[in-house]
Amino acid sequence: MTGFRFSISIVLAVAMLLAAGLATAQPSSTNRAKNPGGLDTSHVPPPRPIDPALNAVPTTMVSAVQYRLDLLEEDLRLRPDQEALWKDFRKRVLGLAEDTQRNQRITLGADMNGPKRLDRLADLARDRLTAVEDIADSGKSFYATLSPAQQGVADRLIALPVMALVGFETAAPSRAGASAVKP
Repeated sequence: MTGFRFSISIVLAVAMLLAAGLATAQPSSTNRAKNPGGLDTSHVPPPRPIDPALNAVPTTMVSAVQYRLDLLEEDLRLRPDQEALWKDFRKRVLGLAEDTQRNQRITLGADMNGPKRLDRLADLARDRLTAVEDIADSGKSFYATLSPAQQGVADRLIALPVMALVGFETAAPSRAGASAVKP
């Protein structure tokens, strides 16, 4: 009989503990008003404010090109011996972006007649061609220093920052599709 009473005592003790636990887990009426789901989230810290720089959408041509170059550099995981050629390539691409943006802002002159405007457009196109040829030469030199894994990333992404600058609309591949090189 003592074993039976002991078992009942244990069952009752466990039942009381469970009932006490459930009673404390019930949300208070003030918590229900704050959190309609009824869960107590008072122990959860408030969300951190989102850094606008992390979610910023590039607003200028230069910032869009800068963003694509940053992603490419991150995905390539450059070695120290590749830095100099990367910086040269990057400088040339950003230079073209700045020139393109500046030329878009500058009007072709209100006092120019039609033929002079056409000549000015031809001059701008020649300047852009020279810049793109310099970028291509710099990019090829840089590409030659890349490992085969890095070349696979560059094959997909190296031209993207330049394409919009020369008149090609591009849809950037997702970062998931452009897996970074493993160190």
